[in-house]
Amino acid sequence: MGYADGIPRIAQGAGVFIDGKRAPIIGRVSMDQFVVDLGAQSTAQSGDWVVVFGDGSHGEYTADDWGSASLSINYEIVTRIGPRVPRIYAPHVY
Repeated sequence: MGYADGIPRIAQGAGVFIDGKRAPIIGRVSMDQFVVDLGAQSTAQSGDWVVVFGDGSHGEYTADDWGSASLSINYEIVTRIGPRVPRIYAPHVY
């Protein structure tokens, strides 16, 4: 995922939820990818689930967090995610 998929290029302070914790974006968001800091103690592996935004009940970033980080609002974040991104609406996938 990157800005071609609707991830804001300006997203200072946003990130993803992986391996049971938040992993902040480091560097720039490019067209098809961005990099997150998993930390030295991470046990995350290729193929693990990643939550870009959720409801926050498990500590994941929310659309509000992404909106604040990109000087925008939550509605803009969720509506700009493009058709290349598969959607999974599941209550407990992580």
